[in-house]
Amino acid sequence: MFDDTNGMANLLSITIFTFISIFLTNPDRPYASQYAATSVSSILYGSLDFSLAVDDFVPTRVMLIFVGVVMVLVIELLVLPRSSRTIVQGQTLQFFEDLENLLFDASKACGSISSLHSSSLNTEEHQSILSRDDPLWMFREGQEKIALAEELMKSVNNCSKTNAVAKSELPFGISEPSFGLFISLDVVGYEFLLLEQTRILTQLDLLMTTIKSLIGFYSHLPENHLVRSLHWPALLSAGILQLAQHLSKCADELRRVFPNGLCQPGACKVSQIIRAVAVFRTFEDVILTILSDAEDRHATYLNSINSSGGEVRYTPGFRLTLALAESAILTIGQSLSRCGQNLETIVQSFPVEQVELNVETEQHHLSIISEHEGNE
Repeated sequence: MFDDTNGMANLLSITIFTFISIFLTNPDRPYASQYAATSVSSILYGSLDFSLAVDDFVPTRVMLIFVGVVMVLVIELLVLPRSSRTIVQGQTLQFFEDLENLLFDASKACGSISSLHSSSLNTEEHQSILSRDDPLWMFREGQEKIALAEELMKSVNNCSKTNAVAKSELPFGISEPSFGLFISLDVVGYEFLLLEQTRILTQLDLLMTTIKSLIGFYSHLPENHLVRSLHWPALLSAGILQLAQHLSKCADELRRVFPNGLCQPGACKVSQIIRAVAVFRTFEDVILTILSDAEDRHATYLNSINSSGGEVRYTPGFRLTLALAESAILTIGQSLSRCGQNLETIVQSFPVEQVELNVETEQHHLSIISEHEGNE
């Protein structure tokens, strides 16, 4: 076989092709080049060890590869379909449901902080804790008792996993062909949506830290301490609850227009989807309400200091902890508002024909209403 010049040329070209296939391997999609290299290696092995003619063996091998590809396509498309595009469309909406559950749990945890106290410490030990000069005590020893926050951390992990899956599948979902049967992902909309969801996760970490710090702090306070009379944890609980309740309304609207849990057209008109997504805009009103409540509570705090002659005392870092917790709550609200804007961008990328049909239908309804009012 090696005396045959054409055979040597074929083997040489196959060897070069194998090297190029391995050299140009895409780490994100290594299957294609690995399969090509394996196939060529089989051809070389069969040609050298079994004296098979390359011209006869190659067509057979190509036929077997074709049959294998057809089987894989049938399994992936019909039997066990998996689409990165579908995963991104589903996980970005699932994030809001996971966040909704987390916020309700966080509100309950904050509401129960005021009931914590410790009778094992004497008055001198309490005063020692409250007069420490370490501003980071709240973030170290203050987190000593975190039993109430363990379930919250599980909820945070659920949100993180949902976001991580969507981010990992987004590049493949963008490049995934639609074959004219599906809509392509809106790159800008989804990238910014996942960015805002990532920002929410960073603020959730900060919020969890402050909640655990407050749990540790109130666990060292006697029942009759003046700090309890201001009900700071109740203020945080109310703010988180407002976010959770409004997010619940938004999630209900999303479930109504996306009943299959995927952010894609089909179940409702695009105009209905846009109106549902627009509910996220009113998070700005929720933020203003939370700020107003915090302002009123701070005014009460100042009045209590004046009336008590400055006897209301805080451990160093307590007011910082409250400020960070309030900042995290407000930032989460702002990010949710921007999430709505990004969802609107995604919805606007839905098929133009469907949008035009919806506009024409609404205009037709308006004309009928106008004619009816004119007749009356």
